[in-house]
Amino acid sequence: MNRHKLVILKAIVLLFVGSCLLLNKVQGQSFAPAPGYPGSTAIHKDSSVFVNWAIGAEIDRGYLNIQNTALGLVTHGSVVDATGPADGVEVISLGDSGQIVVSFQAPIINGPGPDFAVFENGFLDNYMELAFVEASSDGVNYFRFEAISEIPTAIQLTNFSVSDCGYIYNLAGKYRANYGTPFDLDEMNQLVGLDVNNITHIKLIDVIGSIDPQFGSLDSENNIINDPYPTEFVSGGFDLDAVGVIHEGSVFTELNIYKSTIDVFPNPSSGRFECYLTESVDYTLFDSRGDYILKGAAFDNFEIDISHLDIGIYYLELFNESRCETIKLVKI
Repeated sequence: MNRHKLVILKAIVLLFVGSCLLLNKVQGQSFAPAPGYPGSTAIHKDSSVFVNWAIGAEIDRGYLNIQNTALGLVTHGSVVDATGPADGVEVISLGDSGQIVVSFQAPIINGPGPDFAVFENGFLDNYMELAFVEASSDGVNYFRFEAISEIPTAIQLTNFSVSDCGYIYNLAGKYRANYGTPFDLDEMNQLVGLDVNNITHIKLIDVIGSIDPQFGSLDSENNIINDPYPTEFVSGGFDLDAVGVIHEGSVFTELNIYKSTIDVFPNPSSGRFECYLTESVDYTLFDSRGDYILKGAAFDNFEIDISHLDIGIYYLELFNESRCETIKLVKI
């Protein structure tokens, strides 16, 4: 059976099982239900609450199967798929134990209610691939949101299993595609070493859904988390679509957790920017409205010449297989 037929079969099975689950919905789960149900905290991607989106990312891929590392790492998606608005389609997969760090044009701050939301691409309310969420105000020290899973662990969930998002709290991937799982920085307001009004980076860490305690992930109450396992395909594990910002501070000088791919000089400039690379990249240049200007690939130092364009701010986006970052160019 080819891969496309397998995907279609899987969707049919999950839709049937998911429908049965909804018709016989277990009462009494502790946490918010799926989108469309009373009390849901899901936020649609087109909601006006979002004021910005992640602009940079760096990934450390995880395994197709943590219990058989010889199978290698997942490969689906590019870091650029983790930036910009959610679309429910273009995602980057983390794999077992994989992690990704995203950064922002301006810091996330602690406002009333949720401050950001994480989007996954689940196609059913009750088929969830989960991830821990951590926040940093310096790009070095990370603090994890206290996550809780009440998913029963007597039977291992598989790639053809469904559960109920009402069993889940503070884990990304709780809600289906196009609906973000919200996170409130007020929950971390008392942590020493974290400035909740200057969150520069958000880290997503794949939950290993095995109920085998040798491999599985634990929630904040030391309960093992049961999610579909194993998922031995190139798009296995948590799939990051986007991170949407709800409360944003003023623009900051980004503190990357990695050395920048590029140095630009002079900046500001009258139109010619010399770009000095530490690794090969693809690049795209946008104006302040987000309109495309040019793109290319560079394996060594190169020049951006916008002498013919208007004075103003431009954005140079660089990406390769492992990272994505955006540099602001100022033409004077």
